[in-house]
Formats: sequence, structure tokens, C-alpha cells
Amino acid sequence: MSVPGAQFTYGPSNVDALLSTTLASIPKKKFEDNIFTKIPLFMWFKKKAKMTVDGGANLMVPLMYGKNTTAKSYSGYGIIDTTPQEGLTAASYLWAQYAATISISGLEDRIQNVGTAAIIKILESKVTQAEMSLADKMDIDLWATSVTGTNINTVQTVVDQTTTIGQVSKSSNSWWQSQLVASGSFAARGPSDMRNLYNTITNQSLAKGAPDLICSDQSTFQYYEGTVQPQIRYSDTDMADAGFENLRFKGATMTYDPNTPSGNLFMLSSDALKLVTNKGTNFITTKFIQPSNQDAKVAQLLWAGQLASDNIRRLGKMTGITA
Repeated sequence: MSVPGAQFTYGPSNVDALLSTTLASIPKKKFEDNIFTKIPLFMWFKKKAKMTVDGGANLMVPLMYGKNTTAKSYSGYGIIDTTPQEGLTAASYLWAQYAATISISGLEDRIQNVGTAAIIKILESKVTQAEMSLADKMDIDLWATSVTGTNINTVQTVVDQTTTIGQVSKSSNSWWQSQLVASGSFAARGPSDMRNLYNTITNQSLAKGAPDLICSDQSTFQYYEGTVQPQIRYSDTDMADAGFENLRFKGATMTYDPNTPSGNLFMLSSDALKLVTNKGTNFITTKFIQPSNQDAKVAQLLWAGQLASDNIRRLGKMTGITA
């Protein structure tokens, strides 16, 4: 049956094909870009600290916690130490999964939005809504005080000094602890504490790994902004082009996020902290399916991964920051 003004003949198979074809025509990279460019922490992950891997029961990350004690000088026929070495282990992270649902009711696709262009328009609006909502939810979870239920690891739990992460106890292993500075009045000691934390993190390893992202709440960012002379306000142009206010501190980009806990400043290294994404579930979309008990069609936007570190010593946090 043809509907006046419609550009195609309506029917379940035609509508399903239109929705599925339209959704499939949106490149996966577009979903990823639309999520990772809306939030400063995600944009940093995308630029510097994002890793895509194949699946597995758990996400295994190798760790080095001790030196090789056989590294010594010798002379001539001197004995070379062949003592078997320890100092290597692995962190095991569970996968976190996120989804957003994109649904079209029968009222929307058969009655309120007549024609191909109209259905595509409402579908695009729903896709944008799903992308923005998923990005917002993941950012809130990443900055939460603790991991709740099946949520992703949080920056705070990775960076604190007590929470077990990757099934490795921080309390029992000093080499699996971050660098913390209990600060106070930013006007009195903020820049000095920042220098101390930055240099301490940088000296934790012979490998490169100085902090390249500093993220704080808005107030702390403004305290720092007030101490920087206008002529030396260098910014990260990529961040600025994406609409994120930012400054520079030594070699790091400093910005703020509305979900970062008040009075805290985090120094993160892209060599030590990664947003690991499962290769097969990297913002994929499923086919539209009609539930047996609803006049609607539903598809899902899916992501799986985890926030993981292989060297927590090269991460740090300032706490208790006030004006």
C-alpha cells in the first residue's frame, strides 16, 4: 500500500531495510569521533592513550616491579651471575561493557514521519542523542570516586594508593602505588606542589613517561590560570580547536572536566594509562530488532574496554586544593 507523499512503499521489510541501511551507512569511526571529541579526557585518550586489542577472558597487562640483579660488571674470566630473576608479573583487568539503545516506535516510523527523508532525519537525531548520552555516562563513571557494579575503572581508583586494581594489591605492593601530594591553598603552594608532583612522576622510570595531561576541576584550573602571565599561556591547539579551554604546564596540557572531583588535580601519562578498547566492540551498532511485546524497533550502540595501567607509579594526584 502506498502512502500519499511517501517516497517508497511502506511495509515492515522496507522500513527495517531503511533503518538498518541508514544506520550501517554511518562509519564506525564517526561514532567513535563523535564520542571521543566531546570530552577532554576522551580526546586525550583518542590522541595519545587509546589502545585497541583483540578479545580474551580478561585483559592481561604485563608488569615489571623489580630490577634484574644480575646486571653487574666483570673482568676477563670473571663469573657472570646467572641467578634466575623474578620481578615480572601481570595485571588482570575485567572487560567493561557499555551500550546505548536507539529505538524507533511504530508511531514514529509509520505515522508521524512519512517518507525516506523524514525517517532518516529522526534516526540521525536519535543516533546523536545516543552518542552524547553514552559519552556523558562514560565520563561520569571515569571520574567517579569508586567503581560501581559493572562500570569502567575510574581515574581515582587507578590513581589512589589503596584500591586493588588489575587484581594486584596496592597496599601490599609499593611499586603499584601512585604519587600523591596533599596540597592546600593554591595561592600559597599550588605551583610548587605541581612542580614537585610533576618531577616526582617523571623520575619514577628510566623510560619516558612524564605527565602529558593535567586534569582538574574548573576552580583549580582557574587558580592556575590566575598565576600564569598572559604572554606565556601556551595552549594545545588540538584541544583548543575542539573547544576545550587549556593551558600548558611544563610538557603537559592542562584542562578541566566538569566531572573531575572538586579540589583535585590529576597528572596522567599516556605511556602509563590507556583506554583499552576491544577490537570487535568498538562502537559497533546492531541490527534493528522488533521486540515481541512492543510496536517498536531497537538497535544498540556497543563499546567494550577498560581503563588500564601498567605503571601506576607514573600517575599522580594533588588533593585538598583550595583558593
